[in-house]
Amino acid sequence: MLSLRTLLFAALAAVTAASAATVTFDCSRVPNICSNDCYAIRCLGKPTTLTRNSPQAEDNRDANACRSPNRCSGNPSDSNSCDEYPFASTSQGGAGASTRCVPSQENSRQGGTLSSFYTRNSVANGDSYSVAFSNASGLQYCSGSCTNSGNQLVRRLPAFAARQETSIVQTRKLLLASGEEALMFEPVSARGSLNRMVNQTVDLREEAVRVVAVL
Repeated sequence: MLSLRTLLFAALAAVTAASAATVTFDCSRVPNICSNDCYAIRCLGKPTTLTRNSPQAEDNRDANACRSPNRCSGNPSDSNSCDEYPFASTSQGGAGASTRCVPSQENSRQGGTLSSFYTRNSVANGDSYSVAFSNASGLQYCSGSCTNSGNQLVRRLPAFAARQETSIVQTRKLLLASGEEALMFEPVSARGSLNRMVNQTVDLREEAVRVVAVL
């Protein structure tokens, strides 16, 4: 028989998941960053629900391959900035984050999207939120093979992630009221959990867009 404490924790987790805001990255504007994020989620098993922890950002970067100076410094403009997932501004960031050399323009766009999302949705330090993607069609790591093309690097790779060879998430499509689709990843151990997104909204291009169906 489940204890009252266990039931309370389960209820709290369900409420948190259902009420967490969702930031949606438009991959047509940040394709390299979306590739890195998808690689981290699908191929390394990194979480799609993150907890904001901006004061930890500098220490998190120091603990992963984006520590300055890094391998991206001095590269051509198509790969001169280091991106990491989970984000440095989250409790899940730091050692073991997936990193990729991306155009600095993309990193600036992503940073602007995330900063605006935090402000628009009143996401404070300690608050959780979810991550989704739009226009991700054709990006290898968002739907295809997890074979590293050579641009993905993880520093201090945890033993679990080192053994991870196949995706532990399944892809779900969110149909939006705008007529667009967004991509989210659902743990195979929690099939159907993203069905809760119906009639909720996702933040896309600084607008709240309602989810009408989850496929």
